[in-house]
Amino acid sequence: MLADRAEEPPLASEIRDPSGRYRCEALVDLGFYPNYSVEVGDVDGDGRMEVAALSTRADLLKVVDLRGRVVLERRLRNSGCWGTATLALADVDGDGRDEVIVPDGPPGDARVVAIDQEGEVVREARVPGAVADDYGLAVPLIAAFERGDGSLGICAAVAGGLVLALNSDFEPLWEIRGLRKDFGHELYVAKVPEGDLVAFVTVDHIRYSSPTVEGELLVVSSEGELLMRKRVRDLIDDTHFDDVAIADFRGAGRLEVLVEKGILMDMEGRVIWDRSALFDHGQWVAHMPNPLGPGRLAFISELWGYEGKSRMLDPHGNTLWTLGKRRHTAIDQAAYPGYVAAPTRAHAIDWSGTGEYEVVLGEQIVKRRGAPRLDVTHELKLFVFSPLGELLAEVPFVDTRRSDFFYNGEVRSRVADVDGDGRLEYVFPRQDGRVMVIGRWP
Repeated sequence: MLADRAEEPPLASEIRDPSGRYRCEALVDLGFYPNYSVEVGDVDGDGRMEVAALSTRADLLKVVDLRGRVVLERRLRNSGCWGTATLALADVDGDGRDEVIVPDGPPGDARVVAIDQEGEVVREARVPGAVADDYGLAVPLIAAFERGDGSLGICAAVAGGLVLALNSDFEPLWEIRGLRKDFGHELYVAKVPEGDLVAFVTVDHIRYSSPTVEGELLVVSSEGELLMRKRVRDLIDDTHFDDVAIADFRGAGRLEVLVEKGILMDMEGRVIWDRSALFDHGQWVAHMPNPLGPGRLAFISELWGYEGKSRMLDPHGNTLWTLGKRRHTAIDQAAYPGYVAAPTRAHAIDWSGTGEYEVVLGEQIVKRRGAPRLDVTHELKLFVFSPLGELLAEVPFVDTRRSDFFYNGEVRSRVADVDGDGRLEYVFPRQDGRVMVIGRWP
């Protein structure tokens, strides 16, 4: 909870949990919907995190603290179009404050830069190439990772077929060339003792789904060793994967790769089980320890499927429970014809570090093809489940899908101890441009 919550009571009007357990601790107004372009970190060094986001074109960086104060705003030289650029926050210069690591510049003059609270560039690395991805970005993806010696690494995907890693001084660590022109939606970082693993998808065209478009899934060690490379169409009729998780899912003492379509593979790319037929469009993976035995449970939430097929899978791919269509909010079709409610990214949250996990996800409003362009204000829900499917809370909140904002529906909600009190919070960007910070009270 916020350290000074006695002076700043929870924003009770933002969510209405009858039990009073789940509360809105802060409400941050970005002024736009960030899609993939959002992250959290402590930019001003006060022990609390801020919310950092890029505009839809990725030409504006904005950092807002938990009280709604803009602590950093800077223009960038990007020309994206769908809110697809990812950013990272990390302390690259060792001053106790996170810098915001973003792409800056058009193809042929593109850089990865680290910007401090004062808006100054403290690290900069020029990247080769003169190609833009399908969304107009020269450097579409950036992520921070931890090397085997505990030092910081920065990974960047560069349009044209290059993935490179930098150290905290933005000196080159390693690179992988000869990849496909575009990349999937994120760089997926998995924590392992030997140093983080970085997974990503390289694809001919991320914006198009033609049968001739090919994609590949790669897993790389923190030192740049290629551990896995798998053609997407060898697994499913698609161009890319939307989410990738790496863990010992079956409890056999070996790392395995689970993609959001519901396919588990070993590190050689061999399929262990395939449950893709159970989903309409799996989008995100949240996993947690299996309370019934070895291995891990994995909850896969859908985006473009509206039949409630989001589900929890056990270590062997068996369905333990589903979200269910009946739980979806029914949007008032008389007022908002053609609009429906769909799940958002799911998270497995151990709020207090006790080993007791909860599955948390929200709803969003989706405009179906042909629907009129409207401002849609509607009551939605945040869902909280136990790992075995007990509904712990349905928390109502009101959101507005603003017609002047661009949506791709794939916003990056986060989980972190944003207020520095030792407990985790759920950072949930709403469609009205505001970000709710949700805490769980004992």
